[in-house]
Amino acid sequence: MTTKSEKLYEQARKVIPGGVSSPVRAIKPYPFYTASAQGSILTDVDSNRYIDYCMGYGPLILGHAHPAVRNAVADQLEHGWLYGTPIEAEVKLASKITSLYPGIEMLRFVSTGTEATQSCLRAARGYTGKNKFLKIEGGFHGAHDAVLVKAGSGAATHGVPDSLGIPPDFTKHTLQVQYNDIDAVTEAVESNRDDLAAVIIEPVLGNV
Repeated sequence: MTTKSEKLYEQARKVIPGGVSSPVRAIKPYPFYTASAQGSILTDVDSNRYIDYCMGYGPLILGHAHPAVRNAVADQLEHGWLYGTPIEAEVKLASKITSLYPGIEMLRFVSTGTEATQSCLRAARGYTGKNKFLKIEGGFHGAHDAVLVKAGSGAATHGVPDSLGIPPDFTKHTLQVQYNDIDAVTEAVESNRDDLAAVIIEPVLGNV
């Protein structure tokens, strides 16, 4: 039974567009509402338990409410939680990440994946002086306009906006090819070489 979740969804639809704060949560006929989580288990407001295979869509690699993470968060809260200035911890974390991954020479911390991919594409365009980028059909790279496209016709196509409110001009430099089609990727890169700034792909495709 998910009676409480159903009632919460009815309330949510009155104050939140679509009843959810992200389209990925728009489960039919309504999503379940989580009350708590521990380890790999989610418990909803109706006391149903679920094995969580999403883990916050990536970042919860230690599971929910891991004691070490919980203690570290509690310790930091004693010192404040939002400064708006640089802090020593970010320097230490950046140094740790770059030491573990030789291919990452420098990095910048951001708040969302959308912000990260938007910044990466902007940097690629700025560095190369080129405009286009190639993505894989079905790949998710955040919610900024340039990546919210669906495929047109042909192996490699200019993106067509996948949402109302996105002018076609915003996606005219977005190219798409089907997943695992090496010939299409090669053709797209070769035919757009003079104006191709980047190729962006998810390490693990979640929508294919």
